[in-house]
Amino acid sequence: MERRSIYSGTRSCYAEKEGVYVESGAMDLAKAAAHLYLHMLDLERGYTYDHDCARVKMTPELFEARSKYLVKLCREQGGRDCDEIEKLVDYVLKNFELPPWAMELAKKKLVRISRLL
Repeated sequence: MERRSIYSGTRSCYAEKEGVYVESGAMDLAKAAAHLYLHMLDLERGYTYDHDCARVKMTPELFEARSKYLVKLCREQGGRDCDEIEKLVDYVLKNFELPPWAMELAKKKLVRISRLL
């Protein structure tokens, strides 16, 4: 069975369960900010999803692991913003908030699904 993205794209768990997702594509600073925003929401409410879209507990350890994975993913994809992403991840892990400039970037990469029914 194919592992689904948790946060990215129209077929992600977040799109299905929450009606919002991070725009697809290679990791950049704005997409990392959007992911971090959703990670913080998950930590605050206490749950997230696994790759099968099953609800799982969002622990501080999982929050940290998912956040740090954004830097690894950027580097694997040959991104140009990886050092900036790493600084942002470090900031979020220390302060548990996005700086205002990062929140503005995140808003540009979060897509809401409108449901007409």
